[in-house]
Amino acid sequence: MSVFEFLLALYSIVAGLGMSLVVRSIGQLIEARGRVRHYWVHSCLVTVAFVAQVVSWFSLWQFSDHAPWTVADTLLMLIIPLLLYLVGHLVVPEVKEEQSYDLRDYYYRHARWTHGLLIAVVVVSLIGETVILGRFERSGPQLLRIVVGIVLLPGAITTHPGVHATQAVLLLLLMAVGLAFVSVPIG
Repeated sequence: MSVFEFLLALYSIVAGLGMSLVVRSIGQLIEARGRVRHYWVHSCLVTVAFVAQVVSWFSLWQFSDHAPWTVADTLLMLIIPLLLYLVGHLVVPEVKEEQSYDLRDYYYRHARWTHGLLIAVVVVSLIGETVILGRFERSGPQLLRIVVGIVLLPGAITTHPGVHATQAVLLLLLMAVGLAFVSVPIG
């Protein structure tokens, strides 16, 4: 087993925990649907959080030829799924029996933290890629990631509903733009 394969396995464990946390919580919300008041902006953020988990995992492939790995490289790489796990924990409530949930209230209670953590993911991923690869890649995915970070910034500063609604629409549009990279072969 190569060092990269070992690190990929460790990353996959943390990322898998984050994805399962989001999916499990969505399942709980479906089970409690009679006690849940949904909010479309919240649903958009849940989608962004899940897609970020998947994209971050696949983006690791760009490091498959990197050697040697340092502790700093490893930490920069592993901070991303840890931050995304925290986002997954905050983005969807832990559903308890007989309790009602207003996802609009829940969203705004955690919005600054979730947006701040997602911005941290963008920043750490840009720094990590630059450090690990030894250069800043000027590519479509990098530019898209920077724009996502910029779009998220107002949500970390304010909880004004109009700002968050605009962000939700922009993030969905950016995810649609990101679909252009889906057909690009991995590796």
